[in-house]
Amino acid sequence: MSAGDDTSSDSTEPPATDETGPIEPTAASESLVLTYAAPFLGVVLIAAGIPLSIAGGYVVIQDGLGLCGDPSITVDPVAEGDTPPETVETLPVATLSPTERAALEEAIDSPLREATVDGETENRGTLLEGAVVEYDGDRYYVRITSRNSCLEVAPLLFPIGAIAILIGGIGVLTPPIYRQMAGFEERMQRDRPD
Repeated sequence: MSAGDDTSSDSTEPPATDETGPIEPTAASESLVLTYAAPFLGVVLIAAGIPLSIAGGYVVIQDGLGLCGDPSITVDPVAEGDTPPETVETLPVATLSPTERAALEEAIDSPLREATVDGETENRGTLLEGAVVEYDGDRYYVRITSRNSCLEVAPLLFPIGAIAILIGGIGVLTPPIYRQMAGFEERMQRDRPD
């Protein structure tokens, strides 16, 4: 094999070029790690970072926006002749906290028969099971239907997720950056006088 044979084999598969020279390296000099592994790991990091940053960000803003912490109650009127089962506790209206009483009044007036308890719920355990409350001569079955508990995860997940997305984006962009830099290096070597 002579040097002329080497140049003829290179001429059949020239590197991709534009008006300034080669824009990507030849197949022999490409790194499989940079071409395939880095983008794959980048996509995995982005996929993991998105839910982490969403959960971490939600934890930070949930209290400020009032998205959690206050339970919802429903109120159903008890008919005159109906007697509730013995397991259902009767709760005197006087034992309700001011916030529970305000929620009871709001739920009675609401067409949906529900309201949110904005504040302390002193009778939470009883209302979770359901209780009969007499108010203004009428009896109502009152119970907590939604606890609206706050999501409890570390707020540190937000920056961790954001960093994972950033590093994943760099990993996804590694092959085109690598090709541009390798092409630039080939042009520099070609233009350098021997």
